[in-house]
Amino acid sequence: MMDERDATRLWQKLFSGQTITPSMLAEAESLVDQLSPESPLRLRFSKELEEIRSLHQETCQKSKR
Repeated sequence: MMDERDATRLWQKLFSGQTITPSMLAEAESLVDQLSPESPLRLRFSKELEEIRSLHQETCQKSKR
């Protein structure tokens, strides 16, 4: 299990001003999976990841038009 401080640092580093890629999303998912199931941070990151994925899909769809 990863501690919450390290997870927060990695999460911020992962999404700090970079273009979202499928590999980045997979890495974020892996990070969430390493947190304790009872962790409030896990729930927060899961929701954020869901929102990021949704925005990423919308962006990809718009660029294909």
